[in-house]
Amino acid sequence: MSVTLNILEVGARGDGVAEEGGQRYFVPFTLPGEIVEAEPRDSRGEGMVADLLAILAPSRHREPPPCAHFGTCGGCALQHWRSDIYAAWKVSLIERALSHSGVQAPAFEKPLLGVSNERRRVDFVLRRQGKRVLAGFNERGSPKIVDVGTCVIARPALNALLAPLRAALVEILPEGAAADAVANETDSGLDLLIRPHKRIDLSFERRQALVDLAEKANLARLSWGDRAKYEPIVTRRTPVLMLGEAIVEVPPGVFLQATKRAEQTMRAAVTAWAGDAAKLADLFAGVGALTLGRPGKLSLFESEKAAIAAADSAARKMGGNRVTVEKRDLFRNPLLEKDLNAFDAVVLDPPRAGAAAQVAELARSTVRKIVYASCDPGSFARDARALQDGGYRLEKLMPIDQFLWSAHVELIALLTRR
Repeated sequence: MSVTLNILEVGARGDGVAEEGGQRYFVPFTLPGEIVEAEPRDSRGEGMVADLLAILAPSRHREPPPCAHFGTCGGCALQHWRSDIYAAWKVSLIERALSHSGVQAPAFEKPLLGVSNERRRVDFVLRRQGKRVLAGFNERGSPKIVDVGTCVIARPALNALLAPLRAALVEILPEGAAADAVANETDSGLDLLIRPHKRIDLSFERRQALVDLAEKANLARLSWGDRAKYEPIVTRRTPVLMLGEAIVEVPPGVFLQATKRAEQTMRAAVTAWAGDAAKLADLFAGVGALTLGRPGKLSLFESEKAAIAAADSAARKMGGNRVTVEKRDLFRNPLLEKDLNAFDAVVLDPPRAGAAAQVAELARSTVRKIVYASCDPGSFARDARALQDGGYRLEKLMPIDQFLWSAHVELIALLTRR
């Protein structure tokens, strides 16, 4: 049975939030101030997810979405919201998280706002269906695939990959079989890792089809398998990232900052905010994207074997013994207070869960500056509060929107010891 709802706000997941008869509802693709008709479907947390049936009174901030797949494709949630209001909402997610944790926050730096056709990393999902291959993204909350013509957030080179992917994979995937295509646009071209959902033996004919795909799509490299165990099928150019004076040869499927512009902005923030640090530690460093190639002594710590090997190789080629690299699980084995005290500044870029164990040691240390890059306002606020209680002050914060039209917002911040 449908209900008529007055949307009060947009929640942290990007859905409109309403309350009616003592029940909270989450309605996707709705905006504050709208009156809508919706069909309750499933319970979620303290509320009920409802499907949007009709917009009875639209918001004046509603705009036509730029993508024909919007509303079906699960990739974007907020293309219908006016850009300035949407941007302010993303900043408010950070403000709310800090306020909830009792963190004293400064006026924010100007946000880095996302733009269309900028994402340099895309995970396409593929499925053989009869004589064709569907290539695109999963529908919202469904294993069904939206067969995408053009993705409005992806770089042009990634969109150009869709047609040759479909043509090649129809010769490789058995009927009904599926795979992920992890595509990174590196500084030397596209790096593609195809990950079959179930084991598929590569016959000579299938291998030849993959080689032909690499040629037709002008790929730098094409690999088959997954990030832990993969087989390079063809390498036409070595995929690399240019990071200052460092050249990093990246492994297949490696984590990259979603946009080049965000990576450059965060590197610039590290340089400006910790530029005078003679000894810098980069924790959860990945391939060293935020710090490699800077002057001064640098120590990188990362748990992923392939990423740290790539960073170590780049450091060795630079020479000079300025960079040290250590494989280390900072969740289970954080740098201790006495280890941290050897550094003038620390760069921290943990996963969404944050870095509670490592932050506890930092809060006891004498490190003067901490530059914290976060992909989750909630875990950042928790960690910032722990650092604040340990004598640090949140001095600068810049919101970063790498994931355009999603509910996901990132940031980079400077904390200094009082």
